[in-house]
Amino acid sequence: MDTIVAAYAAALKGGMTVRLRLAEPFADLLFRELRKIELVDPWRVAGNPVGLAGSSLLAGAMALHFGDLALICSSPLRYAHAERGTTIAAFCGNGLLSLGYRVSVVPAEDAGLVLPVGSCGLTMSTKDLRLHGLLGPEPPLMLLQRLAEDGGVGAIQLRVGGAGWFQLIYRRDLDGAIEFSPIGDLHRIETVNLTCPTDEFGWLHPASAYPFVLDGRYWRTAHPRDWPWPLAREWRSQPASIEYRRIMKAVLLARFQQHPALCRRLLALQCTVSVAGVPAGLIEEVACFLREERLVEDSYA
Repeated sequence: MDTIVAAYAAALKGGMTVRLRLAEPFADLLFRELRKIELVDPWRVAGNPVGLAGSSLLAGAMALHFGDLALICSSPLRYAHAERGTTIAAFCGNGLLSLGYRVSVVPAEDAGLVLPVGSCGLTMSTKDLRLHGLLGPEPPLMLLQRLAEDGGVGAIQLRVGGAGWFQLIYRRDLDGAIEFSPIGDLHRIETVNLTCPTDEFGWLHPASAYPFVLDGRYWRTAHPRDWPWPLAREWRSQPASIEYRRIMKAVLLARFQQHPALCRRLLALQCTVSVAGVPAGLIEEVACFLREERLVEDSYA
């Protein structure tokens, strides 16, 4: 008990600027040891360990295993038809707190049944987390937990023994990722540079495997090598031409319009994008067109 009181006092002394609320739904996780973290569709950036970005873990979904219970967070932007996260009632304050992401606590043995299915997965043990500097040498017991709200964005905050306070926060601006990081140390990016479909945000690349139909033809991808032969022969060698840009815009618009989940992810982007083979500014131009198109649709709904 003295340890809990000391940890709570230290948190208050830190001068938090957010409103704090007790998190009743996660009380069963207290005093349980963090054993491992499962990542679904972990962050992938060339030159960095998979799943890691600075001092943060980033993934489309993750499961934090505390003994025989697992805290599971998943991105509605990536895995749901409607972008609605979990809303939690609090003991203090007025109204409800929306986390943005979806969260649940389940028996650890059932975590695989609840986690969404992604293209890849990664499990990080406490040993791995220590090697990356996220945990200290002490047993990582969860000593305290709370909900925080800052600017309308909710987060689960966990006090882990020997490692300080961590937050689980929804990063809609980072392709709807779930971020697990020390409080006050969010990952920031200003520009996305894509060279291939396996990069983070790889779904933006023309060669990503999202087929569509345009002008009555089936297009396997938006990459010029998959364009109908007359177009490919005439324009793929002239990526700086006005006509190439016009064709690529039509192709990308068709792909995003026919894949609503991709369209939602595109409209959530808040950083500059540079994609190999795509004229500068075209991704933003396509996003602007789709955003205006959606506003028109909503006005008639």
